[in-house]
Amino acid sequence: MSTVIVKKDDLTTASVDKKYPLGAVYVDYTSSDAIKPAYIYVKAGAALTKYRPYQVSISNSLNGEVTTKAPATYAFGAQIGFPQADVTNGYYIWLQIAGKATVATTDTVAAGDYVEVLNAGTGLKLDGGGSGSTVESVQSLGIATTGTDSGNATVILSGNKVKIAGS
Repeated sequence: MSTVIVKKDDLTTASVDKKYPLGAVYVDYTSSDAIKPAYIYVKAGAALTKYRPYQVSISNSLNGEVTTKAPATYAFGAQIGFPQADVTNGYYIWLQIAGKATVATTDTVAAGDYVEVLNAGTGLKLDGGGSGSTVESVQSLGIATTGTDSGNATVILSGNKVKIAGS
């Protein structure tokens, strides 16, 4: 794997021009967090809303081979990323896949709850659907460090590839 040098501003700024290899992963080793922030470079397959979850996918279009789509039911191995800025359809952006991140939620989430994304999900939900979701599963994207009532929360993303349940 080759090293990618990234301008920090590019992590939160979409571009009409491809600046990095699609599918490249950047890890911020300067972070003092135990789970280092990691990002994957993609081309937006539709307009993306900051902090919402998107599934990383592949495409046969030139300069768009690594793209995004709404989360879809997936038995295992789905890569989920979160844009830290709004993105215009067809623009290039780094999606955060690991480390401490701001993410959208659609449930009431408390610090210490594990979170997942469901089919067509526009935000993270409690893993397993119950309050006090303190058990990690194959669907867990991360664990909340702050609480919210269906808004934005701070979550430590594991970077694991996950199962996306239908409901």
